[in-house]
Amino acid sequence: MKKLLVLIFFYLICSHSIIAQERSEKEIKAGVFLEDLESIGSFKKIEQAPVELFDKKHKSFTSRSSFALTEVGRLFVQQKGLLEKYPAKMMKGMVYFEFFYQQQLKDNERAINNFKANYPPWDPGNIKTMQKLYSLNKARKSMREAMGLNLNDDMSKVLSTQITMYKLINQSKTSINKLTKEEKKIIKLDKNINKEVGKVKSLVEKRSENRIEENKFLKKYSSANKKLINALKKAQYKKEYELLASFVNELDVYKNKDISVILSGLKLTEFILKDLKKNTLKKKFDQDLSKANFDIFNKEELTILSQVTKATKLKKNIKSNEIQIHILNLENNKLPVSRLLDVFRNELGVELNSINLQLASKEDMDKWVLSDWANAWKSPIPTKKQKNTAGIEISLTKNEIESVKAQLAMQNFKELIDIDQFKDLITNNSNLDELQTSVIESTKSLNFSYTLDDWAVDFGNYNGFDLNNYADLTALANAQYGANWSVEEYSTAYQDEVDLVNALRSGSFDSSMIETLGASMNDVIDGIVVASTAGISVDLEAAAEGLGYDSFASAVAAYNAANGTSYTEQQARDALGQ
Repeated sequence: MKKLLVLIFFYLICSHSIIAQERSEKEIKAGVFLEDLESIGSFKKIEQAPVELFDKKHKSFTSRSSFALTEVGRLFVQQKGLLEKYPAKMMKGMVYFEFFYQQQLKDNERAINNFKANYPPWDPGNIKTMQKLYSLNKARKSMREAMGLNLNDDMSKVLSTQITMYKLINQSKTSINKLTKEEKKIIKLDKNINKEVGKVKSLVEKRSENRIEENKFLKKYSSANKKLINALKKAQYKKEYELLASFVNELDVYKNKDISVILSGLKLTEFILKDLKKNTLKKKFDQDLSKANFDIFNKEELTILSQVTKATKLKKNIKSNEIQIHILNLENNKLPVSRLLDVFRNELGVELNSINLQLASKEDMDKWVLSDWANAWKSPIPTKKQKNTAGIEISLTKNEIESVKAQLAMQNFKELIDIDQFKDLITNNSNLDELQTSVIESTKSLNFSYTLDDWAVDFGNYNGFDLNNYADLTALANAQYGANWSVEEYSTAYQDEVDLVNALRSGSFDSSMIETLGASMNDVIDGIVVASTAGISVDLEAAAEGLGYDSFASAVAAYNAANGTSYTEQQARDALGQ
């Protein structure tokens, strides 16, 4: 049975814009395109290996990659249930995965060349191999992004980051929380809901990218969406999941209309579920890095830790922008998700505090006045002004706070609507162009007695910075972080983070610095959990197809026939944690 399970696992992992480009029937059937080769990459021998993870006997790349194959299977399949408790194991698995992936590229160089020479592909064997590499690369991408890395990063940087994070996370102290029967139940239900959302989203993304035929998509979508709805129904005795079940039900009518609406809806559902898990579900395990020993890190490794921490902060802003795009897409398609989000915030206490700006439909935003723009800004802002001549600290007035929030919201919207991803997502941009024009015109008619520039100057005076305007504040933030944030993205004072980066580089730490780092790294740990789940999730039906079977049940039956066993389909699924 183990042999079948391992085969299934590797056929799975190895196995958006909205249909913006026409594809031939052969291309769609293959599901892998010529331009994917750039992302998939070509074999590059990894010369250096982390001494912490490879025994001395593994001197050659071939030996290391062979050992890495075993470890990837052990960590992500056989011991996947331990990853949440021991996140350092995930970091090891991610290092091993890099070696495994390069070996896959080496083993399949001929298949890659044949795919390129005979595109669009026709050979079933070649297509399956390329689908396997494409899936593997998606896993590689998601794991790297969890630490602020991308597919273009040099291998030495990738491995250095992964092993440094391993050295840090390996020091975390794991505590086990005592959970009630009800807490265990909702955690299990939530985990299953997230898994089903991921499956439906993956399927919709394939269709949106023209990687699956429409009739095949509709058949699979119907089945996958039914499982998602059932998973939500099991948890709808809690108001949060009842609301999500109702929302997901509303998305179904768009499967034959505008698939971008379904994708936006699923992205928003994922976003809400993540916030629910973080703020309302009790964790089974807590990771504490507050007593980590930094003496074991050299200067280069300390810099890496600061870079990962910065990337975590920056990623939150990027995610906020992405979800704003999806909210506007849903609102424009007559799905009032802003009201849904307000119910989560105001009635259920779900913070959703990583949403900077909450947009509405074009029709509603056309009528917005200053107070509406202020209410649309959801992130907190520093509200202290400089001290007066008597040395008394002066706080912003209610009107000044409203003015700053409204200006931040307007600035955010103007920059957001120019993002390429925004233009790619929204099929009809003409209405949005009109909205952008009306927003610009409406801002001209508003007089701000207290401007963003005034706010930046006061903030600078209060914190000892020489700032002339809001652009200076943004420039300072980018210089401190080594980032490239827009004006709206640096809307709050991340001085704790600036101090942390400086402390890491100087080698000086105090208790508050350690606590800040620990909080940031716990965010990274959570990101890695999500990445490993998303990138190396086991879609059994897809795996069975990759093995040449009609379904997973057929694959299990074939295994039983060949080995004289009598495993049921459910037993096989249970063995893989499905």
